[in-house]
Amino acid sequence: DAMLNNYSRPYSKRRQLNGLLFLSFLLLQLVAFPQNNQYVIRQYTSENGLPQNSVKAIKFDKSGFCWLSTESGIVRFDNNNFKHYGSDIIKGLKSERISAMMSDTAGTILAQGLDFQNIKISSSSSLYSYLPVLTDTNISFVATGYLTQTPTMDSLWQTILASKTFPVQKSPGGLKNGDTYLFYGKDAWFIRRSTAIKLKPYETEPIGSMVINDYYYLQIWPGNRITSWDNGIPQAGQIEGDIVSNKSFLKGNFNALWCEQGAFIYAGGNLYELSYKNGKVDSRCVVSDLNLDMPLCIAYRPDLNTYFIGTGTQGLFAIKIADFTYARIPPESGPENYYTIGKTANDNIIVTNAIVQPGNTSFYMPLYNGRSRAMYTDSADRVYYESEFQLFRYNARTGIIDKNMLSLDNRLMAIVPVAEDGTLLLCTHSSLYKTTREGKLVWQQKFPTDISVVSLMPLKNGEYLLATTYGVKWYNIKTHTISRSILDSFSVRNFYLDQQNRLWIGTDGKGSFLFTNNELYPLPPGPRGAFSSIHSFIDDNKGNFWLPTNNGLYKVPANALADFATTRKNPFFCFSFNTANGLRTNEFNGGANPNFQWLQDSALILPSIDGLIKFYPNKLASDLPGERIFIDEMSIDGQPVVLANIKESILLKPTFQTLNIRIACPYFGNKEDLNLEYKIGKDVDQWTPVPSSGIISINRLPAGDYALVIRKAGSNETMPNGNISIEIVVTPFFYQTGWFLAGIVLLLVGLGYLYYRRRLAKLEKEKLKIEKIVELRTEELNTAIAQLESSETALKQSNHVKEQIIATVLHDIKSPLFSMRMAGKSLISNWNKSDAENLEQVTSLHQLIGELGRFTDQFFSWAASQQEHFKVKKTRFSLQEIFGDIEALFKEILQFNNNSFSISHTHIECYTDKEILVLILRNLVDNANKNTENGIISIQATATSMALEIKISDTGKGLNAFQIENFLNRDKAVKNGRMGSVIILEMLEKIGGELQVSSESGKGAVFTICLKAKDIFG
Repeated sequence: DAMLNNYSRPYSKRRQLNGLLFLSFLLLQLVAFPQNNQYVIRQYTSENGLPQNSVKAIKFDKSGFCWLSTESGIVRFDNNNFKHYGSDIIKGLKSERISAMMSDTAGTILAQGLDFQNIKISSSSSLYSYLPVLTDTNISFVATGYLTQTPTMDSLWQTILASKTFPVQKSPGGLKNGDTYLFYGKDAWFIRRSTAIKLKPYETEPIGSMVINDYYYLQIWPGNRITSWDNGIPQAGQIEGDIVSNKSFLKGNFNALWCEQGAFIYAGGNLYELSYKNGKVDSRCVVSDLNLDMPLCIAYRPDLNTYFIGTGTQGLFAIKIADFTYARIPPESGPENYYTIGKTANDNIIVTNAIVQPGNTSFYMPLYNGRSRAMYTDSADRVYYESEFQLFRYNARTGIIDKNMLSLDNRLMAIVPVAEDGTLLLCTHSSLYKTTREGKLVWQQKFPTDISVVSLMPLKNGEYLLATTYGVKWYNIKTHTISRSILDSFSVRNFYLDQQNRLWIGTDGKGSFLFTNNELYPLPPGPRGAFSSIHSFIDDNKGNFWLPTNNGLYKVPANALADFATTRKNPFFCFSFNTANGLRTNEFNGGANPNFQWLQDSALILPSIDGLIKFYPNKLASDLPGERIFIDEMSIDGQPVVLANIKESILLKPTFQTLNIRIACPYFGNKEDLNLEYKIGKDVDQWTPVPSSGIISINRLPAGDYALVIRKAGSNETMPNGNISIEIVVTPFFYQTGWFLAGIVLLLVGLGYLYYRRRLAKLEKEKLKIEKIVELRTEELNTAIAQLESSETALKQSNHVKEQIIATVLHDIKSPLFSMRMAGKSLISNWNKSDAENLEQVTSLHQLIGELGRFTDQFFSWAASQQEHFKVKKTRFSLQEIFGDIEALFKEILQFNNNSFSISHTHIECYTDKEILVLILRNLVDNANKNTENGIISIQATATSMALEIKISDTGKGLNAFQIENFLNRDKAVKNGRMGSVIILEMLEKIGGELQVSSESGKGAVFTICLKAKDIFG
């Protein structure tokens, strides 16, 4: 670009010479990546679970279990526990010492004891793991290659044995197609089906013999002399490739090892893999610098890139080729504790004082960037970074470093190019700079003093995200203002905005978060709490995040992680990568920009506290653990259960104490990826981790049906082999069964029936006696009863009318008479006062007398209503009018208790018997006044589409539930002398009304008269 052209000024000859000398210096400083792979080696001996240290054969069955042949018997390994199979498990086994263990082409494993008993080991098709059993299968065991049934070879061997006077051991080699090679001294045979072809015997016995490429046989002598056999035809030659320079091999000090996945030679501490093509044998060193004594057998798992080697005295070795490689950095570059990583157009990696090239070479470069936390490389491969608060620039094409281009006020944390004008934004802890690419300052803006910025991310329209020690801030570069902030109490380490506009946030050890749709969600803590410090959210554009942390590297499906964070429902699977995969340390570094780099060949470069890590994410095996979960052992109250006897459910007696179930899952990948958990109950969602021993202990359970579900953590119902389910039935005690309860019911019914029959017979006898007496008296009583009933009805009606008249007179006349007495007394005591005051008293007395007269009329109206021929007289009248009459009548009475009226004005007109309604209202107001002091008595009328409601409420002492019940019950009111309520209820019944009462003790009462909607006008 133009800026670059301006910068590319002519150099002096001296400077050009210095550049040539510098390039020469770099060539001398080149250091290669380590050419030998790094390994993760685990050794198993009798000190950590292996029953015996002599491992003579290793085979994997179809279920994934690893089977070992040892001096103490057959041992099964599932990458967690060793299980020994001796005569206590294999019924009928005479000797536990195994002389051979091979597999046929179908994958069935067969072992043979010293007494020639054959043991079959197969895979299981049920929930329960397979147990080795004795078999009568006639198998011709081989020393190398595949098992086969070869009667011809057995017949030949019997002939050889008959000619010998001392014990000999046959060592045939079986090819995958069933052909067999048999060599012993002068006896050499190629056997195909029933045909035995005599071969030319060897002059000297080879050091090693083995099958190669499944269909060929190889013999090896010292000095790298070999004979390869193809269809019985020999071809002499030598092994080519890496092994030709191995001195131990050339001297004949080596071990030939074979397994279904390949032919190998161990010599001089190195393991070589052999291959056969076009009559030539080639070798490749796959593992070096081992220290194995007497290696006897091998098994290779290509899916795990792991070699399992059994030895005579050192036990079992599991050697995994590391998934990660490390650049070998020149010592003068300093400690390999890296943070920010730069990259050029040709994939040169820039780290602390070193350049790592794609050709697996690195060289020292004095960049003085040991504390740098930010880098940026432009299109001309000029790398900008900070050195001791100064902006530096390294030209990767010329090797020239421009120093002290700009002084900075703090540590540089991010460099962001501005596409519009070609400038750079430099973000330090405390300021934001805008500069040209030559370091000329355009402007500087200080951040608020209460925050320290650690990262900068451009958004749109001049808005940037700031990761700070006090949360995430939305920063407008045009106005230099912060418009929004989240996580203010967290020190934010990094963030990443994905294509779905989801913001992923990592903090400094306080957890990680997802911000989406304006909602903030915490991420789960992750395996071993690793997600508390996520250094980067690395998107591989295949739907996954690679998450370097302080406790390992993890691969997580991004959408599954987001779904779990927002809903906390669907589990997600997290792949773990740690020291078990070849990392030097589980602790990665962050807090820098950028702190990872993708290379053009899809490699990913990450910084750690111990080296620069390189790996290929798309080549790492990260499939879900697909091996099945098996029930390995089971015992009830310490007594073993024969798994073969279990059909569909596990039946437990009600008295059982403990059910122990041992679980096995033969997963040989990273142990962090297989976490088994279980739950008991069909409607239970609480999962418990399975202990490392694999034993699930279930203590006493109530009678019932249960489902024991065991699953791989993070799996779901659709995942193949993700879980197993076992039905457990706890039988009830006999007295808890349905039959027992049914028997008890039948017994009680029978006893009840017998008692009923005896009682019925007795009652029949007594009935006959009584019937005779009753018949004599019935006629006399019937006549008397009829006369008494007629008299009683008339008498009750008369007495009832009289009692109600008396009660009403006493009840309703008492209030106006009392008011008249009080008015007269007041008139006498105030006689000497002014005529106006006396006139007021006289007027009040006159009003009371008038009201008393009206009461008399109403009383006689009520009395008339008690007569047989009484009829309700409905008229149309205004409720406000009768409310005013009530107020006039009780105004003086209310003053005695220091009460007052509150009457809501209404335009409602009513169509009913006015006198009866007034009588009801007056009784309710009088009752409210009696129960209220220094309060308010309110009257209010409301009309709805359903009814007319007139409410009389007070602020008095109120009624409890018992008092309300007595008030509304006519019979109880009569007994308690509450004639007022009796009058109210009877009068309401005549005009078709209802009364409702609500009250709270100490807060007054509300009496509601409900009339039908047809009685409303207005």
